[in-house]
Amino acid sequence: MVKKLKAPFVVLAAIYLAVAVFSLVLFFSAGKTHTVCYDNITYDERIHEEHVKIENSHTDVVNVTRVYVNGDNKVCFDAEALKSGEATISMQIYDQRYWPVTLKVNSLGLVFEKDTLNFTGYIFVEYGIMLCMLATAVIMFLSYRQSLKKSAYGYAMVAYGGVGLFSLATFVYTLYRLHWMNTFRHFLFNITDTGYYFVLISAPLMVILSVMFSVSNIRLITREGFRPVNMLGIALSVVWFLAFYFVIYGTFKAWFVFDYDISDFIVLAAGYMVSFMESLLLSVMVTAFMSTRHKAAYDKDYIIILGCGIRSDGTLTPLLRSRAAAALEFEKKQYEATGKHAKFVPSGGQGADEVISESEAIQRWLLEQGVPFDRIVKEDKSVNTSQNIEFSKSVILADAKTSKVRAAFATTNYHIFRGYVLSEKHKLDAEGISAKTKWYFYPNAFLREFIGLIAEQKIQIGAVMIIFALAFWFLRYFIVDMGF
Repeated sequence: MVKKLKAPFVVLAAIYLAVAVFSLVLFFSAGKTHTVCYDNITYDERIHEEHVKIENSHTDVVNVTRVYVNGDNKVCFDAEALKSGEATISMQIYDQRYWPVTLKVNSLGLVFEKDTLNFTGYIFVEYGIMLCMLATAVIMFLSYRQSLKKSAYGYAMVAYGGVGLFSLATFVYTLYRLHWMNTFRHFLFNITDTGYYFVLISAPLMVILSVMFSVSNIRLITREGFRPVNMLGIALSVVWFLAFYFVIYGTFKAWFVFDYDISDFIVLAAGYMVSFMESLLLSVMVTAFMSTRHKAAYDKDYIIILGCGIRSDGTLTPLLRSRAAAALEFEKKQYEATGKHAKFVPSGGQGADEVISESEAIQRWLLEQGVPFDRIVKEDKSVNTSQNIEFSKSVILADAKTSKVRAAFATTNYHIFRGYVLSEKHKLDAEGISAKTKWYFYPNAFLREFIGLIAEQKIQIGAVMIIFALAFWFLRYFIVDMGF
């Protein structure tokens, strides 16, 4: 799968590189000259160049090389950079003066309009940035689709969906606002505002999810008692509402003050960070739900039954029995469809408060259902889901005496995605068999996977956040300090 996904990412990297190279070439080849046009000039008679008078406040900074009339009395002039600094160009036609334009030449010798940030060919840079947005969304969604076909439910698939959604939202909003962006400054500020609008538009959905998470947590606490893990939904809801207030209030303040300072850019960067995390959360929920709907192929050699707590008398709890029943039902359907039997791998060690191991309890139940003893291979050392998968893999390989086996794992539906993630981690090619359970387990399970994603991919996610912070710092320096 990795090899098949490699080519699209090479294409994406090539697009990024091409846009970057093109922009640099444009800057340094055409950026030393700039054309300014006045296109709202109305006179009854035709204007000629001799009717236009140009005044230059600093002829040593820029040199006006040409003045010409283009189209329907559209007056333009070309300016050439001479040295770094600023120069104000004023235009007079007959006895009427027009709004002056301040041109700035930076230390690299590139000339641009100070107020609008327009430079020669800026529109092509805008299109290049939008192409990168669209290409990222397309490549990520294609990668997501590829993972779906391969049943590769995991954190990589979540990342594809989250980054794809974030990139698509950024592209759509930028495209929607494009006809209002007649300057490069407008374009840049539109990019910085995207995170704010994403947070604002997604707010109704996030409020619904926050209520759902909190209600499910209350239900969990009343049914299972108070545990920190049963408070995840309430905790996330509080964090989201605080982040929402910070981004919305801070952005409105920045808009009304107009004089952007560093704190305003921190707020705008926070909008991007919050919207990116929202995209990942939505991707986790969609991917986890789809993993529960996946139907495993009837070609399995082994079926792992993931253990959980048993009763004090050594019998199965309803939750664990549902997992074992789902595995048994799948195996029967496989045999009816293909004539191929699969071996069962009950997985789970003995807890301090358990009279026997979970695997032993599952084995007894399977024997009671008529499963032959020789089709049961116990794994009785594991104490958590990760060890369930890891140790069961060792048991399977030892029993099969070959690495070419097809496996499945049976667990509760809200736990399926966790099984896929850990199977990928331990390099076990396995599909999930889903057992139904109460609805209120789902939201908390989604949140656990979201937190697991952050913990597992903390370096990658941290890198994205650093990129956001550096990008907005650069924009702050670019727009405010340099006046660009």
